Amino acid sequence: SIELENDYHFCEELLKATGVVVVPGTGFGQRPGSSHFRMVTCPTEDTIDKAFTLIGQFYNEYKK
Repeated sequence: SIELENDYHFCEELLKATGVVVVPGTGFGQRPGSSHFRMVTCPTEDTIDKAFTLIGQFYNEYKK
């Protein structure tokens, strides 16, 4: 779970800033008032590690 006003906006800005593609959780029936995103974990472990690092860095800047 992530603390956001708009998970769609977060996913769009993440893509623009990092090239990492995730899907807003609102399209999957998340609980009202919660924010999530979904991602595929089929890439190599190195690719996933890099993506998680980029997501974490972006999220820390985004929530400021």
